[in-house]
Amino acid sequence: MKKIILILLAFSFTANAQTSAKQKVQDSPTPKIQNELYVTSINSVTSSMPSPNFAWKDKSGKQIIFRDLIKGKYALVNFWATWCGPCKKELPDLVELSTQYAKKNVQFIGISLDRDSDVENMVRDFAKENNLNYPILIGSDEVVTAFGGIRGIPTTFLIDNDGKIVEKIVGMRSKDFFIQSLDKMLQ
Repeated sequence: MKKIILILLAFSFTANAQTSAKQKVQDSPTPKIQNELYVTSINSVTSSMPSPNFAWKDKSGKQIIFRDLIKGKYALVNFWATWCGPCKKELPDLVELSTQYAKKNVQFIGISLDRDSDVENMVRDFAKENNLNYPILIGSDEVVTAFGGIRGIPTTFLIDNDGKIVEKIVGMRSKDFFIQSLDKMLQ
């Protein structure tokens, strides 16, 4: 079953240790939109810095904490939108690579930057029609800021198994480019 995770609403706080971030998640009032997804930690991003941490509830109501999901794994985080031609052209390669690189301990996550009154259904339908086989979140301005700002989409971040951003890729790239970047990160 394909994971489709929706709606991302952010608020920021400073957390240096993962355990303090988890404690903050448990102790903080949690803003929610349609009880689907929320963010619990934001920090600015530059290469070789820890990736932002955030949490969401999947459609079954289970809380997922980003750093827990990728702990000990590598990650590819792709910002995209359903209306973005280059994003749509790149997605089939990412779907294929997500299957191929799952065996190499790489977690793919998509963050949609769509804005619409019915964004949840629009993104869910798009993900289903395009066989997106990795978690898809709907991003907010706070998440974009947490990743250091997104000036154009698609924008992709590669995160190493220590949770540090090793590469920010702006613009559409070929499957071969992603293979080279992922293989370099995995060395």
